[in-house]
Amino acid sequence: MSKSFKEMSSRLKNIIDGLDKNKEYEFHFNSASGTDVTSRFGDLENIQYHNDESLTVTCIDDNKKGVASTNNLSEESINSTIKKSESIASFLESDDYQGLPKENLIDELEIECGINFPKQFTTDELIRMTVECEKSALEFDNKIKNSEGSEYAYSQSNNLILNSHGAVGSYSSTSYTLSCVVIAEDSDLKERDYAYSTRRNFEKTESAEKIGKLSAEKAISRLGAKSISTRKCPVILTPELSVGLFSSFLSAINGNNIYKKNSFLIDHLGEKIFSDHISIEEVPSLNEGLGTRPFDSEGVKTYSKDIIKEGILDTYLLDTYSAKQLNLKSTGNSGYSNINIRSSKEMSENIIESVDDGILITEMMGSGANLLTGDYSRGAFGYLIQKGKISHPVTNFTIASNMLDMFKNIDEIGCDFYQNSKISCGSVMIKDMTIGGN
Repeated sequence: MSKSFKEMSSRLKNIIDGLDKNKEYEFHFNSASGTDVTSRFGDLENIQYHNDESLTVTCIDDNKKGVASTNNLSEESINSTIKKSESIASFLESDDYQGLPKENLIDELEIECGINFPKQFTTDELIRMTVECEKSALEFDNKIKNSEGSEYAYSQSNNLILNSHGAVGSYSSTSYTLSCVVIAEDSDLKERDYAYSTRRNFEKTESAEKIGKLSAEKAISRLGAKSISTRKCPVILTPELSVGLFSSFLSAINGNNIYKKNSFLIDHLGEKIFSDHISIEEVPSLNEGLGTRPFDSEGVKTYSKDIIKEGILDTYLLDTYSAKQLNLKSTGNSGYSNINIRSSKEMSENIIESVDDGILITEMMGSGANLLTGDYSRGAFGYLIQKGKISHPVTNFTIASNMLDMFKNIDEIGCDFYQNSKISCGSVMIKDMTIGGN
């Protein structure tokens, strides 16, 4: 890809240099190639190859923004796309806050950031790996009666950005994902669950056998779930669900939600949001990180920053537009990169042992996080905890609270870090949650 980056950047720079200097332009080139394989009951179900290229052109003319894209990279098509972006801009209302970034711009091609691990596979190898994953699930226990299949996905992506203020940057990345979904049956009971692994480096992915067995274990463990009475008790969110909770927090401090006043965290900079022991940091340069990137989608350099320090909100996450709206500077957060959630308390591998009577929640249903008010209410499935051990699965209950209360009531964070997301977090124990049951 190195030759293509150099050739494409040179080509696009020459085009930018010849455009109207009274207008601002951004070119974002992306190419992606890869393979998706699915199997079901030991047979290949589908195999897809993809190899795509696209160029997105942004034009800012008199504070009016137009965006157009093309998959055809011929000179004629690129010129036509530029004219389309200019035309779209001409029909829009002027917005004083529009404009491309001019500060802290990336200025390096072919950046090596530890997330590009290309690997060659034969078609037979891909099929064998996918089939083996599902097979290990189906053979795990005779209660695994059905399967929704196993899927392997590989992708190689290449990103290049230039703008008329001098930004130029590029990097490449890889992604490997293997998943399996099965259904457990016992008498008239049926439960479905899944497992998957996604990594930048193929050598770090979980084995096909392990993913298959884990999906089977999870499905079987759900059988025989009982109802539960209404109560107030501590709950533990699995690492995967904890990621979802912190994702809602990150949305609430996104600059676009802040300036639109669509967040319960407006005017909370410098205030205590979480318990003292909690810190949240963004680390864009993490080796093999799923969110690693040297610059954001506007070409602004990313950098490490404290988001929460000893429970206190230290910054919002701002792109160029929202920063102007708030009279602040961009934090390089047109999107976010790797997020680490940590606690200064001892982080246990099994925080279930510290709970005498509570619930481990492994699945939540519905979209019950209200960013405007912070209210949180969702249906849930999980397991009753008694005297530090799992008793039995429980179902048909809800959890309800306000996110500010949930954040401040986080008592423990485990070190069983979730590795399938750019948010790195372990299990989270929240004290005094309201459980709505029978």
